Amino acid sequence: MINRRLSIIAAAAVSLLPLAPAFGQAVNSEKLTATIVIAKRPPNVPRDKLDQLIVASVPTYQKIPGLLRKFFTVNDESYGGMYLWADRTAAEAWFTPTWAAQVKERTGADPQVIYFDSPVQIDNRASRQ
Repeated sequence: MINRRLSIIAAAAVSLLPLAPAFGQAVNSEKLTATIVIAKRPPNVPRDKLDQLIVASVPTYQKIPGLLRKFFTVNDESYGGMYLWADRTAAEAWFTPTWAAQVKERTGADPQVIYFDSPVQIDNRASRQ
């Protein structure tokens, strides 16, 4: 389970990317905050229904102050996301004890939120166009 979480974290490091051109690739050295959230999949919610709930939640995430990017994540055991924030204060304003209690109520387990400093971000899509 730890190796799986480390794989998720490594994927997040590659995936949470703002755009700023340099050296043929998009590179940004803005000091940002990245978070990984892992929550237990709700019992008795089929994957297609979970995907519908995720799509329905998009407008909520589009309005969060300081949230630059969010990648929704789902696998057989969990769901959550990889987030890129303007700063840690913005992330902590979203991931409150009330938020955690709501997730626990839906899933029966406490969500895991992992915070990272993100000193550099890259986007390889710019070099592949």
